[in-house]
Amino acid sequence: INIKSKSMKKILIVMALLAGVYNLNAQTAKNDWMVGGNFRLNTSDNNTQIAFTPNAGMFIAENLAFGGNFSLSYSKSGNNKYTSFGIGPFMRYYFTTESQAVRPILHGSFNFLSNKQKIGSLSSTNSGTNFFVGGGAALFISQNVSIDALLGYDRTKYKNFSGSGGFAFNIGFQVYLLKSQVEKVRGKK
Repeated sequence: INIKSKSMKKILIVMALLAGVYNLNAQTAKNDWMVGGNFRLNTSDNNTQIAFTPNAGMFIAENLAFGGNFSLSYSKSGNNKYTSFGIGPFMRYYFTTESQAVRPILHGSFNFLSNKQKIGSLSSTNSGTNFFVGGGAALFISQNVSIDALLGYDRTKYKNFSGSGGFAFNIGFQVYLLKSQVEKVRGKK
């Protein structure tokens, strides 16, 4: 009986270690979730820009997430004010499945935009589109949180205006929720 008890303890320890390794690798497993975004604040002499872009997505396959993002930005330059709202899909791919602190990623997003401009006493609204395609890395600061750095091409085009684009650098964060954690919150477990 004593041998079985020691064997059982070894089996339980090995199972606990395997479960821990699985959880370390599971942040980007199929049916896991990611929630996060980025915040930008830019101020200079008589010019202010504030932007907030949250997102949420689900991993539809190992390391491949699909979801939606929302953007809200405000800028003021002198007496001119601009407010922009956007919504659209994104896709993200993580290149590794191991529990690495830094994981290379590819990211693409597309947004439908609505922009309100107030120049002096005149006000107008316009619609447009924006897309971003780039790559970078997710630095995991814990098992379920990463700080993301992305470098890529960003282009915006509004109706009846020429489009503009260029390289953009974004820093944001993501919180990764395992499928079991999401089900627990939803009351399914």
